[in-house]
Amino acid sequence: MISAALHFKQSDAAGLKADQEALKKEWQSGASGYYALPDSQSAMLGDIETFSKKTAGFDTIIVVGIGGSSLGAKAADRLLRHLPQRNAKNLIFLENGDPLDLSMAIETINLHRSFILIISKSGGTIETISIFKLLLSKLGKSEADNSCAEQFAFITDKGSPLDALAQNNLISRFHLPKSVGGRFSVLSVVGLLPLRLAGYNAEKLLDGAKAVRDDFFKDDPLGISAKADFIAKSGKAINALFAYSNSFEEFVKWYVQLWGESLGKLNRKKERVGFTPVGLIGSVDQHSFLQLIMEGPLDKTVTFIKLLDFKRTISVPAISFKGLEKNDFINNKPFDILINSQADATLEALKSADIPCDMITVDKLSESNVGGLFFYFELLTSLVGVKLGVNTYDQPGVELGKQILEKKFKLG
Repeated sequence: MISAALHFKQSDAAGLKADQEALKKEWQSGASGYYALPDSQSAMLGDIETFSKKTAGFDTIIVVGIGGSSLGAKAADRLLRHLPQRNAKNLIFLENGDPLDLSMAIETINLHRSFILIISKSGGTIETISIFKLLLSKLGKSEADNSCAEQFAFITDKGSPLDALAQNNLISRFHLPKSVGGRFSVLSVVGLLPLRLAGYNAEKLLDGAKAVRDDFFKDDPLGISAKADFIAKSGKAINALFAYSNSFEEFVKWYVQLWGESLGKLNRKKERVGFTPVGLIGSVDQHSFLQLIMEGPLDKTVTFIKLLDFKRTISVPAISFKGLEKNDFINNKPFDILINSQADATLEALKSADIPCDMITVDKLSESNVGGLFFYFELLTSLVGVKLGVNTYDQPGVELGKQILEKKFKLG
């Protein structure tokens, strides 16, 4: 279960109704297809379940993709990898064209015992296709012919170059649902396929997302409308997500892409708008970024995430050091009490400094709760986009750099 507490003024019922209608309009217009993902994929789930048998003989699942093609599944895996009931396979992500990381990964992975997913919405992402070529070479292949069919599958848009390559060489392929952008695609085949192959319950991920979506369109118990309204009108330039568990390290990276690429735009009046996202992990970043929040410019809102049940209980031993007796107050207390008390204390400190905060509480890390968290932030992002007057689902600002890169290589 996920709950939320808002520590700033909330919008009224009329505001919620208007926000619900705005997102319903987007949903019905087909502006973004992610709204329908929680209850429109029974056929896809069946295909994924059937396909999972094809990978039974492999020890590792390699995901080759970048940005929205990898961040969501990587976040979910990091949040859920402690679950004891899954039939675990290693899930490895090859994203960036960093020669050091790529070399080290290939040296440690048994490629012949790995099933490889190539994920690119456009079918032509330069980093993804380049790493695909590298893996083929390391497997002793000079082309992506039908000999790849037993070890590779592609996820891409229908009609893309990668789709054509798969079709011509009998390689399994899956298509993204229409109008689902990469950064909103974690609950589509982009996230569900690798997560299911790694042993997670894809259906429960969707169930959690559906519960959050349906609750929003009923009475919004998580206060998504109030939070979006406050952020859009606050005049604060920065939104920090402060999660108190290392398990959220990849999730906050997913949030940074979702928030930054969706909202940093020219609005309908051609004005530059958006909020800079910052992903933080407590209590580690209390020793780095917190000082800036507390006494730096008052240009930030902060969202805390707190986990109640870590599923592991270890306590601080009752050892006392001479000269360090001031730390003995925590002796015999569980570490989960320590980290969650730090979250509560930090929130109280920020409130005292007049910094707008809210707290999301997760009772445990489960597939349904993780699916709900993904959908919570997707709905919030869509709603803030409506209020800013931007197209939440495009990313025109990243295209120029791609064009310049291609031109540089062509010119030699």
